[in-house]
Amino acid sequence: MSRLLLGIFVSCFSLHVHAAVSLLGPNEQASNVFTQANQTHLDTDNSQSAIKGLDTSPNSELGVGERLLSRLSWPVQAGRESALALKAEDYQVRYPDLQQSIQYFHPDSLWYGYPQARNTRDQLQWMLLEFSLAGGPKQLSDWLAQINAINNDNPQWEALYTDAFLGLMAFCQQLMRLDYAQSMALNNITATPLVILIDEPWLAHLSRADLYQQLSSMRGELNIERLRYRQQILHWLNVQQQRKQQVNIASGPLISLNSRDWRVPLIRQRLAEFDIANQFVDLQLDTMDADTVIALKRFQTQHGLKADGIVGSDTLYWLNFKPVNRSKMLARNLLRKQLLERFMLSSNQQRIMVNVPAYQMTYLDKDSEVFQSKVVVGRASRATPLLVSEISSVVINPYWNVPRTIVRKDIIPKLRRDPAYVDQQRFELFDYQGQAVPSEQIDWTRVKDTGAFPYRMRQRPGPGNALGAYKFHFDNQFAVYLHDTSSPELFSEQQRAFSSGCVRVEAADYLAETLLKQAGYSEQYKQRLIAKGEPKWVPLKQKVPVYLVYFTSWFDGSGGLHYRKDIYNFASADSFLAS
Repeated sequence: MSRLLLGIFVSCFSLHVHAAVSLLGPNEQASNVFTQANQTHLDTDNSQSAIKGLDTSPNSELGVGERLLSRLSWPVQAGRESALALKAEDYQVRYPDLQQSIQYFHPDSLWYGYPQARNTRDQLQWMLLEFSLAGGPKQLSDWLAQINAINNDNPQWEALYTDAFLGLMAFCQQLMRLDYAQSMALNNITATPLVILIDEPWLAHLSRADLYQQLSSMRGELNIERLRYRQQILHWLNVQQQRKQQVNIASGPLISLNSRDWRVPLIRQRLAEFDIANQFVDLQLDTMDADTVIALKRFQTQHGLKADGIVGSDTLYWLNFKPVNRSKMLARNLLRKQLLERFMLSSNQQRIMVNVPAYQMTYLDKDSEVFQSKVVVGRASRATPLLVSEISSVVINPYWNVPRTIVRKDIIPKLRRDPAYVDQQRFELFDYQGQAVPSEQIDWTRVKDTGAFPYRMRQRPGPGNALGAYKFHFDNQFAVYLHDTSSPELFSEQQRAFSSGCVRVEAADYLAETLLKQAGYSEQYKQRLIAKGEPKWVPLKQKVPVYLVYFTSWFDGSGGLHYRKDIYNFASADSFLAS
């Protein structure tokens, strides 16, 4: 692979980043990304991060990978000099009492004058950048901006680095208090208070050696995946800077093979930015040629679109997606992955991951993929809750106990127009004493779709049942579950947010077979139960963890990078590193 060391000058909200890195497209392997690193600095760096299962010797590619990505040189920011301290003595300390205590216990510098100091400062800058892009509090980006503006080899800025370190600790402490759903959504971390809780013994035992380890624990494990994320974050910040201006590709007629259109050169440019493997003979050709169509199909696949090689509105959305927003998306999902580790159950021999914005379920056994399935998830107004639980039973020929929200909003309006809808759809009605109520006794024109509904409604098993042949039960407060469906045609749609919160599984039959097999039940047993047509709860001998996750970007097993729309708009409160 031909290598090119680039000087990256990145501007985002007047933020400039300069680094010497080798940039790859999202499909290119990371194995050779980190073979070159400029180690000419005032502090000699002899430290190495521990990378689980990987060679971290000084000359190994991953051994130098972190230094290469974090060895940043930050020029003064254009237009923001007045908001920054130009001299160390003018910097306003955020945590004066803690700074005084640290100086008492550690009169020697924590950030300068020892072999690992430069790496430690670099790691702090990286954490500020990642958390700021992910949507963290404004103070993090303010510290980053201040560090960018100074000569960071000047030990007079000790207090600035200590402040930023304490702020990062405060932010991470607050992140650890998020529950599972909050850790997946990350929709309010901008308002996180940077209040830090540390005790005097911790301060007394803090050392130079501990400092880098503290930052590493905040960062999470340094592995190939994290390095890929970091490389892509820099790649898209660089693309943002390289563009002279953000020009959106205009909407218009569909563009397909052999179409002539003035927008084709710009489409080709965006495809080349997305993946450097996309090399075109003539970028300015206004005809949609075969090479461009092939590249476009790859692009569509990696964004969950129909790979038809035709430029329509959905494809234009992603072609026009701002590079800096891709960096933000990557940083946010990297943080989600890090927080998810806290909730992974230790007994995960088998587990089910449902990625809501990807409309995809993956069944894993000891981290190896067994199978995948398309899913239908909740629409934005009735979002699928983000949770972790354990599947305890497979229900064959289930009843559908209709949630009150669906009764009020969906079924009652239909019954007003056609009271026979109850019998057509095989619904049963019960009062709250459990007594069956014939539907013909109810005047549906007088039933309101607001307030309390005086009946409980369920749908009998069999043809047309909304849950299909299977329900996969797991305890949760939202009364949601995975299930089969009587509307399989929806799986042919690319965007599949249609349900009222539950998750419909296209491969429900295979999921039932897999779960029942591990519980000791045969396929013949399952088929006999289905043929009976009666509800049957089949308990599993070992519960299977299920995680409803929310990743809008991720790397697949071969290193390919994928993006999906933020269907629940969790990132609407954008990061302070503005677009």
